[in-house]
Amino acid sequence: MKDKSVDSFDSLFVKEHNGLKKIVVVFVVFLIAFLSVYTYLSISAVRSQMNEVRAKVEKTEAVNPGLISLMKDKAWMESRLKMAGDDSIGLSIDLSEKIIQLELKGVVVMRSKIRDYSTSGFFKQMDANVYFSMFGTPLSITRIESSIDKNHFKVIQAPKDTLAAQAAVVAAAKEDSIPKENVFWTMRLDRDIELNIQGIDSISDSQSKYKLGQGFESRRDMKNILNSFKQILRFKKPSYTPEILISIPENEAKTILNALPKKSMITIRI
Repeated sequence: MKDKSVDSFDSLFVKEHNGLKKIVVVFVVFLIAFLSVYTYLSISAVRSQMNEVRAKVEKTEAVNPGLISLMKDKAWMESRLKMAGDDSIGLSIDLSEKIIQLELKGVVVMRSKIRDYSTSGFFKQMDANVYFSMFGTPLSITRIESSIDKNHFKVIQAPKDTLAAQAAVVAAAKEDSIPKENVFWTMRLDRDIELNIQGIDSISDSQSKYKLGQGFESRRDMKNILNSFKQILRFKKPSYTPEILISIPENEAKTILNALPKKSMITIRI
């Protein structure tokens, strides 16, 4: 004859198991529902942004899709020409040639080769008129953030004697040996475009782009994700900003950041 205490223990285990199973099922259903809402609202945000841009050129005569390459050439030349009329240093970015350069009055004062880049799918959906409206004139910077100080200068007192000078050299060598945060800066442009430039010397590192938990870009991304979640929990469309991410050598990224005025003109060709 089976012990009743054993039966009670077995039934209790079954009840606990079934309760845990129900919790898991409810959690999975909730997660699927949330992801479905997130996907729907995210896609709606992209479509709304595109419709808003298209509304600005709806009265413009349609251009043959086969001529979009020529329209890009025209937008690139006209935008650079207008930027050359400004007295300040400007930034031109040609993604097709993988070139980023500082210009003053149309003269290239510094050029850097782009190691890697990526763009939001938003830009691939633009027709010729939308593209020309977006890039046919120079863009301007409305906000800039960076992982390093812009125009940062360090004041160093001259050593009093040889021993002090040697100590300063040793200290500087130790400081240079400490791993530093990657150079990364992001600019918000006046046509709701975000331009991100990171300085990475290794091509393999440039392929990784964003590294979770490692500095400025990770914190910025987590902040954007949390803001999107907050809006979705209120059943609102998350804000959408098309992005361009560019990787160039670290020293050149620092030079461009320091040389570029905060309200510079920027010309882009995609």
